Amino acid sequence: MKKRVLMGLALFAIIGTSAVFAQQVPLDNLSFVANRDGNYNVQAKVRNLTGEVVIPDTYNGKPVVSIGTFYGSPTITNVIIPNSVTSITITANAFNNLTGLKSITIPASVTTIERTVFTGCTNLTSVTFQRSGTDLGNVNSTMKPFEGDLVAKYQAGGAGTYTRSVGGTVWTKQGGVAVCPTCGQPLPAGFKLP
Repeated sequence: MKKRVLMGLALFAIIGTSAVFAQQVPLDNLSFVANRDGNYNVQAKVRNLTGEVVIPDTYNGKPVVSIGTFYGSPTITNVIIPNSVTSITITANAFNNLTGLKSITIPASVTTIERTVFTGCTNLTSVTFQRSGTDLGNVNSTMKPFEGDLVAKYQAGGAGTYTRSVGGTVWTKQGGVAVCPTCGQPLPAGFKLP
């Protein structure tokens, strides 16, 4: 009996601890602004949000189609973007300097990610694009939505998951063909980057 009680307490402690780590940002900390077409843009209502941001696909019965600023909340750990979103904008640099953000999935519905949106996300080590052909800012500009060579790698490799080391600048497509970081061309099988 004593053993069951101890195991029950241990399980309760584990579940309670994981609930703390999986903290979700309350919806009332998000601001929804109607666009001209009646659809919505979502952004943070306050600074210093902590935890996971789950963006709803609708608000007041209308789609949430764009993401504005979450700047000023370095302790956001994850952002779940719904399939209703078609653009991530540079309104105050959207996710700029979210140092707690480790990974992000860009759904197939997103057609545009404007420049500098994810700059300063030094711990962002995994980006999954569910769609090929998303417009990633101004490709002729040095101001890209992601730091490092991710824009070039994505343009060459398309949809998939790209990873890098923390603070690194070289991105690698997982399960895909390695791409030359300077020319963007596929590398021969088995070639290792120095």
